[in-house]
Amino acid sequence: MAWQITGQWQFEPDLAKSSEVAVRFTREADGATRVDLEHRYLHRHGADANAIRTAVDAPNGWGGLLDLFAARVQQTT
Repeated sequence: MAWQITGQWQFEPDLAKSSEVAVRFTREADGATRVDLEHRYLHRHGADANAIRTAVDAPNGWGGLLDLFAARVQQTT
């Protein structure tokens, strides 16, 4: 999916200035599901690239979001 958000957390209409987020779900041998998230092409954000990288790498960024999803799955199983 396109990440059409600037370093100021505003909508970016130009796809050439947007990064991409890819999510893959892989079934593991034990029946679990591995989730791989790749946020790529951050350089397209130009001067905002480092701010976006810092935000999504922060404890409440992608890792924190995936932890919340995992916790929710644990509650329902």
